[in-house]
Amino acid sequence: MTRTVSPSTVSLSDSTRVWEDTRAKSTSFFCYRAPVRVDAVLLRELKDVAMRSGGRNARICLHEGPDAAFHEMIILEKRGGYLRPHKHLTKGESYHAIEGALGAFIFDESGRIVDTCRIGEGGAIAYRVGANMFHAVIPLTDYVIYHEAKPGPFLGLHDSVYPDWAPDGADPEAVAVFRRRLLEALDGHASDDRSA
Repeated sequence: MTRTVSPSTVSLSDSTRVWEDTRAKSTSFFCYRAPVRVDAVLLRELKDVAMRSGGRNARICLHEGPDAAFHEMIILEKRGGYLRPHKHLTKGESYHAIEGALGAFIFDESGRIVDTCRIGEGGAIAYRVGANMFHAVIPLTDYVIYHEAKPGPFLGLHDSVYPDWAPDGADPEAVAVFRRRLLEALDGHASDDRSA
């Protein structure tokens, strides 16, 4: 595959254009400066990094670092992972599927599912979550690559509020039961996740 090289061309192996945050939970790269072009070659690099990382998710942050005022990420998540439902008190966020499919879920304060959305592969193109809404996303395909955007900066332990009604991830059986509940609520797409 040929690639047009321009000032916006980014490669994960180019330390003059990106830096890796080795402290992050997932394999994470930040772009030093705009403009940033996301193309098929960059997505292939992201897939390769995820494969080499032993099953970890991977992301390319289009912003310069955690302190940026606006965060945009291209995220690769693999089927079977679990990100605990949470909310951001003052930040909304949006998702746009690039490859694969993602399930999005909104909960009320007691943990009742109040909305679901399949994003990508026959579902919605994009989905927005408002500030102060408990939400969760899970891959519905072997892997999903999606664009996430939300206000910054990243506030570490103070960035998200986690509810008592959702598993914290320590008990695999509790997580499996919770995931099945989510998939059953996703309007006929429960069969999409073979690992639940």
